[in-house]
Amino acid sequence: MKNNVKIASLVFCFFTCMFLLAFASVPLYNLFCKVTGYGGTPQVSEIPSSYISDKKIKVRFNADVSNKLKLYFQPVDREIITKIGKSNTVNYEVINNTGKDIIITSTYNVTPQKAGLYFNKLDCFCYEERKVLAGQKIVLPVTFFISPEIIDDPNTSELKSLTLSYTFFNVNNINVSNLY
Repeated sequence: MKNNVKIASLVFCFFTCMFLLAFASVPLYNLFCKVTGYGGTPQVSEIPSSYISDKKIKVRFNADVSNKLKLYFQPVDREIITKIGKSNTVNYEVINNTGKDIIITSTYNVTPQKAGLYFNKLDCFCYEERKVLAGQKIVLPVTFFISPEIIDDPNTSELKSLTLSYTFFNVNNINVSNLY
């Protein structure tokens, strides 16, 4: 009997730990990606680069939104050519065509993935929930720079361009069927 209680306690503890780990996995993965740049996750910086190179790189901007979310979401400029290390601000336009107020949030990444480590965001609308009124148009700025260290990395020396991509979601209706 004592043995059964011990085994039951171990099984209960195991499943409790697995349940808690499932909830902790997303924040831990996000932290890992932010620290390492893994998966094209841009870095967050508090201050602009102190060095601006004469070398230039093309930065493309992409915007995605679920077909079920009747939202216009596009970058104002599709691409820019910038000096490495120079701070840039680009705008994304959002128009709520749903006929009702919605709360939205966005995720982002940089491709190719190896460039994510050198893409530094100074200011961004990502992961922030925003209420967009029916018919409302808002402009969302992103301020960033490409770290000069990208020049010295042999893995990125051939890069001539990179893409910053955002995806918007309706916070009120987040479930797997709304993502496709």
